Amino acid sequence: MNITVLYVGSSLLAPLKNAEQEINRVYDLNLRVAAYNFGSPLSDGEWAEVERDLAQANVVFVIHVMDGENASRLIQSLKTHKHDAVVVINCMPELMRHTRMGRLDIGSVSRWVPKFKADKKRKANHGHYLKLVNRLPKVLKFVPTAGAFTDAKHYLQLFCYFLQPTPSNIQSMLLYSLKHYVRDARLKRVKVLEVQQVPTVAIYHPDAPELFETFEAYEEWCAAKKQLALDRDSTLGLLLMRPQVVSKTTKHYDVLIRSIEAEGLSVIPAIATLMDNREAVSKFFVDNGKSRVSQIVSLTGFSFVGGPAMNDSAAASQFLRDLNLPYRSAVSLDTQTIEAWSDSATGLNPIQAGMQIAIPEIDGATEPFIYGGIPGRGQEPVALEDRCTRLARRLKRWHNLQTAPREQIKLAIVLFCFPPSKGNIGTAADLDVFPGVWDLLKRLKEEGYRVDVPENAEVLREQLLGGNSEQFGSTANLAYRMSPDEYRRLCPYVREVEGDWGAVPSKIPIQGISLANIFIGVQPTFGYEGDPMRMIMARSGSPHHGFMAFYTYLSKVFSADGVIHFGTHGSLEFMPGKQIGLSSECWPDRLIGELPNFYVYSVNNPSEGSIAKRRSYAELVSYLTPPIENAGLYKELAGLRDLVQAYRQSNSETERARLYASIEEVSSELHLN
Repeated sequence: MNITVLYVGSSLLAPLKNAEQEINRVYDLNLRVAAYNFGSPLSDGEWAEVERDLAQANVVFVIHVMDGENASRLIQSLKTHKHDAVVVINCMPELMRHTRMGRLDIGSVSRWVPKFKADKKRKANHGHYLKLVNRLPKVLKFVPTAGAFTDAKHYLQLFCYFLQPTPSNIQSMLLYSLKHYVRDARLKRVKVLEVQQVPTVAIYHPDAPELFETFEAYEEWCAAKKQLALDRDSTLGLLLMRPQVVSKTTKHYDVLIRSIEAEGLSVIPAIATLMDNREAVSKFFVDNGKSRVSQIVSLTGFSFVGGPAMNDSAAASQFLRDLNLPYRSAVSLDTQTIEAWSDSATGLNPIQAGMQIAIPEIDGATEPFIYGGIPGRGQEPVALEDRCTRLARRLKRWHNLQTAPREQIKLAIVLFCFPPSKGNIGTAADLDVFPGVWDLLKRLKEEGYRVDVPENAEVLREQLLGGNSEQFGSTANLAYRMSPDEYRRLCPYVREVEGDWGAVPSKIPIQGISLANIFIGVQPTFGYEGDPMRMIMARSGSPHHGFMAFYTYLSKVFSADGVIHFGTHGSLEFMPGKQIGLSSECWPDRLIGELPNFYVYSVNNPSEGSIAKRRSYAELVSYLTPPIENAGLYKELAGLRDLVQAYRQSNSETERARLYASIEEVSSELHLN
């Protein structure tokens, strides 16, 4: 017997393979389950394997497959091959119409499944979905198994198993489809279990024996286990994908949870439905309008409201705005293997980038940090342990910015200098940088940060550009000189930089000024002398020693709690590495390290702003471009312009000679000759 399962995601493969083994152990059916992740386009060779398995399959399951090349190919294949049953669940309409189970009319079943339309009734629809998960198995007991109802009831029963994808339910789903649609005498003795019910939303912890349906139960367990206190100032809210937890494919979650706890923080890991995270957030992260957590980190990989099939960013942003908490969205590789991501110069494939980066960004999410995925020869997601540690430390840094006394916080403000010259220090697109920085310093002072505010913006400019710059022959004040020994001790990437740039200089200058707990630094130039743009988005190479030492100084010597890149734009986010979905081998990831990154960015440059968010994990603070109007020309210059235009358009040599004489005369009067 053969079952082929075509799906999108990372939670089904392990339960399917385990079900195959258990069914063959108990019933000796010689069952083969072929499973393919349709999250990214398949090669011709991979499609040949799919076609082979589809041709042999008794039953085909198609789950969560939306529009794309794979869907188009699959539709043609389903038209070609004959099967005992084709069960299509939560897919694009054209695929849904290829459901074939006896006399089933898929339209008769669709009345039972809620439609998630972009309207004001979204929350009510989501409530309908939750009721469906909990009530449908009970309702089906009253649906007759006779005549036209038979196949519709079978479809809904399979749908119930799918909604609760525990290992037991996945096994029952396969057995149920075989028992009712494959003619084989061995199937008569098969017993199919009832649907195993699991809470729709709950709290999960890898050390707990079961899920917690209330916050109070979880809090009591934490107290008994002597975990850290679940107060707001030490707790993060995590959103987990329900199918991953229910199917027990949680290795990547477990490592990340323990990494965060190792940083001294508590977590509330809540499982949420694919369709909407608001239910879990409202139930577990909020108490009588007050937040129980300092920030929310989504590990679901989908939109906050809408799941994999659609996105309601308006509802999501309104809910998150009312909650007033930072919202971050880390990434597990669901539609490509860890090896494919690691070997790719691009990083994430288009489906992964759109679904797990772009859509969460629309909701307002930041920190698109890769922390896990499915290995090439694996059956379930695993953690990238070094990345989990890095992400946990970054979250701890963000948490510290929220909760530490402001007089203890140290911030670094980074200004840019391009093209490299003293006159270009502190320039940015459509922004008057020094008055802007001075206003920021005053605001920080008013809000309790320790900062020595200069008398005005011009004094600030003079302190940075002047100071000891003439003494050391630098373009700005020299704040620090890093020795080779210190650089090698603090920076783990020195040997790689030496491979591109040669030996470490005797002293590496760090330009900037210290104003109590605020450091204002000048980002070093980049690239090569004579070709300063060479390093931008290069596929290889490294930043030079000065650039590497600058960010090492900010994090390891000045010990900044956060960095503010001021103005559009610098070059950190354009350093060599993957385009999206960075790894520990990518230079922007190495440079920013664990520093929380704020970026004051022009609102009219969203494309490069997205690069800053994705490649340097920046929180963008937008500024408006100044209103600009065409100034025109003075009266005499306007007349000269008209004469030149008439000269160019005239075809008469006599007229052109007269116009030329007039142009000469007016030019002389305007002192342009």
